[in-house]
Amino acid sequence: MLALWGSVVASALAVLARWMLGSGEAPTRRLLGLATLLAATSALALTAALLSGDFSLDYVARTTSLATPWPYRLAALWGAMEGSLLLYATLTLLTGWVGCRRLDSDLATPAYQVIAGVGLGLLLLTATMASPFTRLDVPAVDGQGLLAILQHPAMVYHPPILYLGLTSVIVPFAATVAAILRRRTDRNWIRTTRRSLLVSWTLLTIGMVAGANWAYVELGWGGFWAWDPVENTSLMPWLAATVFIHTSRIQEREHRLVRWNVGFALLPFVLTLLGVYLTRSGATGSIHAFAESPVIGRILLAAALVGLLLAAWLTMRAERGEPWERVSPLGRDTWLVVNGGLLALALIFVTVGSAYPAYLQVFSGETALVRPGFFIGAIAPMTLILVVGLAFAFTTRWLPSPLSAARTRVYALVGLLAGWWVAAVFEATPTIAVALFGLAAASVSVLLFDTLRQKPSGRILAGHVGHIGMALVIVGGAGSSLGEDFTAAMGPGDTAELARYTIELEDIRSGESDRFAYIAAEITFTRPMARRFILSPEIRAYEDQALPVPEPALRSTPLEDVVVAISRVAGDASVVEVNVFVRPLVLWVWVGAALIAVAGLISLVSTGEAAAMRRRSATTARQEAGTTTSG
Repeated sequence: MLALWGSVVASALAVLARWMLGSGEAPTRRLLGLATLLAATSALALTAALLSGDFSLDYVARTTSLATPWPYRLAALWGAMEGSLLLYATLTLLTGWVGCRRLDSDLATPAYQVIAGVGLGLLLLTATMASPFTRLDVPAVDGQGLLAILQHPAMVYHPPILYLGLTSVIVPFAATVAAILRRRTDRNWIRTTRRSLLVSWTLLTIGMVAGANWAYVELGWGGFWAWDPVENTSLMPWLAATVFIHTSRIQEREHRLVRWNVGFALLPFVLTLLGVYLTRSGATGSIHAFAESPVIGRILLAAALVGLLLAAWLTMRAERGEPWERVSPLGRDTWLVVNGGLLALALIFVTVGSAYPAYLQVFSGETALVRPGFFIGAIAPMTLILVVGLAFAFTTRWLPSPLSAARTRVYALVGLLAGWWVAAVFEATPTIAVALFGLAAASVSVLLFDTLRQKPSGRILAGHVGHIGMALVIVGGAGSSLGEDFTAAMGPGDTAELARYTIELEDIRSGESDRFAYIAAEITFTRPMARRFILSPEIRAYEDQALPVPEPALRSTPLEDVVVAISRVAGDASVVEVNVFVRPLVLWVWVGAALIAVAGLISLVSTGEAAAMRRRSATTARQEAGTTTSG
């Protein structure tokens, strides 16, 4: 607790250092580094208490137990309100301190002050209203333990990656605030901000995919994205960062869209604050929400509103940039603007749909949850246009030029064939799903053709790989919507029919392990012209948990996934309620998402190499300018 309050003091001094100690980057940077070190010490102290089982701390007693394996004791650091806020504050300071070291001293000082100010607010909130170091009057003998559904390997890596992505958006935010105050929204700002946002964007991509895969393989509901408001808290800053990554190319090349890019450089951090509020206020009715403190939620909501007003004010202070005097109707700038505009529109729908339950809770006291149909209905039509842009944004030039006739013919032919194949193979084929599948498959073909023919490198290669990945995600998403499912009570010998499969429950067995009792079913799947296979889902009862936890079974192939889960068991365990889902093409969602993350890494490497070359060139130029000769 002493280290936590020490970090509060050091953060406050970092904010005031410029006025207390005079101008210069060093004092502010050192004080911010001290605040980061003290916050990290506090987080490490809590981690040690969780691993050692110090049940004199209320937080440790609520989130761990003697029976909890050590990886999940470690995961308890981010498994509840107090620990997650401490981790969030620590990572905000750490990512900000590390990320802004690349800035020159003129921009670094105000950027460090912004980071210290945000860290100060988070640390004060943690120390005064959500301290994880509160001690029990009488130490507990054992703890309650982490929820059984959270005791999954993904709990160890998914939240930390997501937290790194969410907290690192403080770097482009702080750099942009400094650039506006110094009136330096030039190419150097664009490059620095884009690189820092690429780091956040890549981490958010990996974190979201890890979470979606966890939900898909563990919950037994047959889906991977439920449009839950708390799930959307990572999607919102990701969308804003994606807009900036695309449209910043136009400012870098032609000095246009300056205010637009300033706004979308600031917005990811503001949306992250909104996400922190949605996660911890209990206003959304989400199964993911911590839902522990409406008071803390109101403070976080106020912080998000202040951040939004600040971002709007700073955006209006930025220069306008060059006017749009020359427009290339079919040039790359047009495609980038259209894609950026569609992503911005999607962001509006996702944000409104996610924040609406919070609005109701604040102004009427009601709790609501926006259904997934709202998001799907709003975003699917935009995706039809966006998926075409995926194919042609990187296959056109900046100057006015007609679309390649060969690419256009390939796109049309593949799109028609893919749409026809989907309509012929699957029984339930909604028009929007067929269209999305056909257009996305055509985009993949055009991009692959262009990549193999041109053999691009650097940022162009990253763009191709990322767009192929996004098209594959749409292929998998459209395919999964064509799936079928059923729920039935079944006993040994019972059969059912689904998606040309004959499903037979052969046996029900029970058993115990060190931590839980379980009931498992052996279910056989048979289909004409295909190999027979068996899946064995379980349902587990943990001694210290009130509700049983399903453990689904999954068979995944490039063409389709089969997911089976047990949701309920009859009293004598002779009959179980079985949920079966057949989801076509879901594997391509994970392949595409992996390619998107790889694209981010390629872009970061190529950006880093380009920056190193510029630094070497500048150094060489300075040396040559200062060279003297004697004869």
